[in-house]
Amino acid sequence: MPRKYVRREDSRKYGYNEHDMKRALSDIRDNGMSVKKASFLYNINRTTLLNHVKNCHDSKVGRPTVLTSAEEALLVHSLKKLGDWGFGIDRPAVQSIVMDIVTACGRPNPFKDGKPGNDWMYGFEGRWKAELSRRVGQPLPANRAYACNRAVVDDFFDKLSAAVERLGLRDKPQNIFNVDETGFQTDIGSPKLFCKRGLRNPHKTVATTTKTMYTVQVCCSASGQFLPLYVVYKGLHLYNTWCVGGPEDARYNCSPSGWMESQQFVEWFQKVFISGTNHLEGNKLLVFDGHNSHISTTVVNLALANNIELLCLPAHTSSILQPLDVGVFKAVKAAWRKCLRSFYDESRYSNVDKRKFPLLLKKLVDAGAFSRTNAIHGFETCGIFPLNPARITADKISTSVPLTSSATNSASQANQMPNTAVSGATNSVTQASAKPSVLTPRKGIEVALLSHLRHVTPTSSNDKRVRIKRTLAESLTSVESRERLAEAERTKNAKKTEKETKTSVPVSPK
Repeated sequence: MPRKYVRREDSRKYGYNEHDMKRALSDIRDNGMSVKKASFLYNINRTTLLNHVKNCHDSKVGRPTVLTSAEEALLVHSLKKLGDWGFGIDRPAVQSIVMDIVTACGRPNPFKDGKPGNDWMYGFEGRWKAELSRRVGQPLPANRAYACNRAVVDDFFDKLSAAVERLGLRDKPQNIFNVDETGFQTDIGSPKLFCKRGLRNPHKTVATTTKTMYTVQVCCSASGQFLPLYVVYKGLHLYNTWCVGGPEDARYNCSPSGWMESQQFVEWFQKVFISGTNHLEGNKLLVFDGHNSHISTTVVNLALANNIELLCLPAHTSSILQPLDVGVFKAVKAAWRKCLRSFYDESRYSNVDKRKFPLLLKKLVDAGAFSRTNAIHGFETCGIFPLNPARITADKISTSVPLTSSATNSASQANQMPNTAVSGATNSVTQASAKPSVLTPRKGIEVALLSHLRHVTPTSSNDKRVRIKRTLAESLTSVESRERLAEAERTKNAKKTEKETKTSVPVSPK
């Protein structure tokens, strides 16, 4: 017999969507359609549709979860906050925390050995996949994490804005500069290579196992103009053969450590920066980090004599506030590795010594690695020019503030800022068992989290020397900074004189 109704076309073999369920319920309740007919038309199981009509299908399918929905929601919220604060934890830590929650609440423990396994972990991640994800954490040193906070960044932009207005540089990007040194290593890393399957230790021919590095000082303006490069070799004397074939107008020097030191920075400031910016009209602004080699009374006096303002970045914030680090050096290092591979292939893995480095550096410059576009983009991303503090968004800075209180006082602060890291589960079980057997879901989450977290704020001891650290941005050409530098230099010279006097006193023979 022919059917009395035609089934709707549907490409799905199983299941239904919420839209089909709503239409089927509407036809049954409003149009008087039978459950059997609606089940056939919308490809919905008859029993499932009947349960929705009677409103008796009010629970999820499957066994109940060990933690309640409220407890899992609080745990997910805590995991997300820990990830935002830079203290994210891994799967074993989550499993140990759940074990502590179940133990502290005194409920039956259905897990083998009392600890959730991988199956429970996969189910938990599947239930909360819309809010949680597992990612490889990028290492961030604690000093940078604590330094890159909103208060420090706002203070820097307040001082930068005041300097720009005072010097009249609002529309003069060519007068705003950033300087920083970077190291060029002669090692290209460990790229993956093709080899025979099963070979355990494939070899790759290299020039030498010694990782030589050359320091290059780079300076550019907010308009994308680069000043001549300044190369620093490791050595006591500079030879002519180390300065041949390099980029045009490049300057060379050497230091015992191979890094930029005070004497080399003074020479760069006088012979490269001042001579390279004398043609610019008006005041100049130079932004750089607060390395010891950059700060001296000689540099400050030279800056005052040539209408140059020196703005020192806050400590440990160069990753977000230094234009060269943000926009230039990454592309330069990628191009440098390509130059190294090409050089090694052409020279049959000859060593990159001081005579060959200038040639490779010139090749790097000619290839356009020091891009004007990247320099301008770096200043824009850092919000320095155009002046825009909003470019430093919340995901670039830390919302955390290190705590110094004890673990007993931090239970009430678990949702504010845990200055903590993951610890083992041995002591946590003992601590959790000492808690009351009846806990609210919120208190249970706090107790379990705190039992797996330990404070990482270093404690100061009386037998160690206390060092004053510069945290905020600072204008080195201000009166207060000049007085502080002069006092520090007088103290340093006095100690040096005292030391020389003690060593020059003749010792009477016995």
